[in-house]
Amino acid sequence: MIFLSEHMKETADIMARFTTGRLFVENGTVGIQLLNGEEIYLGERDHIEVRNGDEYQPVTTREVLTAKTVEGGALYARLYARVKREGTNTLP
Repeated sequence: MIFLSEHMKETADIMARFTTGRLFVENGTVGIQLLNGEEIYLGERDHIEVRNGDEYQPVTTREVLTAKTVEGGALYARLYARVKREGTNTLP
């Protein structure tokens, strides 16, 4: 049942014209990996939101790069995120 709920949330995000996927950090850059495996690199002007329970928390690329776990890993890496790409009104 949880899977269906998560899928419905993602569908709503896609319908609202967000790019959705999992955040990743690689060589000092931030990106989002889509469900099909495609990777899109994000810039400072892209609007990134990470899902935290039932709410979204806006984060910047700088925050994604600098926030660390206690173990030293990237805090936001592998989390579900939705992104509005700067200057685009269409899906990637």
